[in-house]
Amino acid sequence: MQLYVVDTNILIYALSGQNPWADLVREWIKNKQFALSSIVVAEFLAGAKEDEINIFEALLDKFGSLPIDTAAARLAADYRRKYVKQGNKLKLPDCLIAATCKLYHATLVTANTRDYPMDDITKFKV
Repeated sequence: MQLYVVDTNILIYALSGQNPWADLVREWIKNKQFALSSIVVAEFLAGAKEDEINIFEALLDKFGSLPIDTAAARLAADYRRKYVKQGNKLKLPDCLIAATCKLYHATLVTANTRDYPMDDITKFKV
């Protein structure tokens, strides 16, 4: 079964009802293909409003989040080193999200593809 890890921007779009993201996320939830990175959990909750937190907490209770372990941390560090040397200004949280996708064989869903130049992860395209 394919898992879809949504980046923070997609989660914001989906929860505000913006399509196609809202419909896609609903479908992935229905099919139990929805996944959250623990990094996305932190990013979303840091900027969420009270009503958004309640909806998000229900999602989190149902699906949990994919953890960051030592393997993910090492892979994220490798990504950051590699792509910063190539002139990309990658943020460590994005590298951690990408590493999580790689390790869990999940598809990354993001509107900010420039933040994820990694060619060894699957990215969702609309």
